[in-house]
Amino acid sequence: MAKETILKDLKRARRSGKPVRISREIDGADRLDAYVVGIGRKWVLLHTISGELHLDGYTAIRLRDIEHATRSGWKGSTMTHRVLTLRGEHFQPLPDIALDSTKGLIETLTKAFPLISVYIEKIDPHVCYIGHARGITRKKRLRLQEIGPAADWALTCFTNKTTDITRFDVGGGYIDALHTVGGDPPRC
Repeated sequence: MAKETILKDLKRARRSGKPVRISREIDGADRLDAYVVGIGRKWVLLHTISGELHLDGYTAIRLRDIEHATRSGWKGSTMTHRVLTLRGEHFQPLPDIALDSTKGLIETLTKAFPLISVYIEKIDPHVCYIGHARGITRKKRLRLQEIGPAADWALTCFTNKTTDITRFDVGGGYIDALHTVGGDPPRC
């Protein structure tokens, strides 16, 4: 699908307030069902719908990786929107999130949320790193202090090239649970 068409479809979905199904050109990457709540030059921000049909945090994905953004043709979209509405769950924009650059996105997500999930799906689509962003180095590498599945904090930071990052998640149930148990990170 042409990138101009994808951008138009995303803007239409955002204006309509209806959910969209997004697939990306990354082998093994998850298909995402969500509401479009922000579109920048490089990144798209989604209010994510879980498999259990609840709103579950936010996902930022690279605009260039999107292969399809479908509102029509997704048979469950009307029911999904309806059940969320009946449950009183309404998507919420995040107006202060910068979507035009990776650095701006990381900085604004880190200000708004204590933990961030980082995906490098083109390298390994089955792994994500969760932690607290400690900034970006001069060589454009994200410094992340990881929190493990037992909510234990690493005492050092690891880095990933920002160009390898394909997705960020914030504010979802699992990420919030890790923060609830693990608390704020110690200095690394």
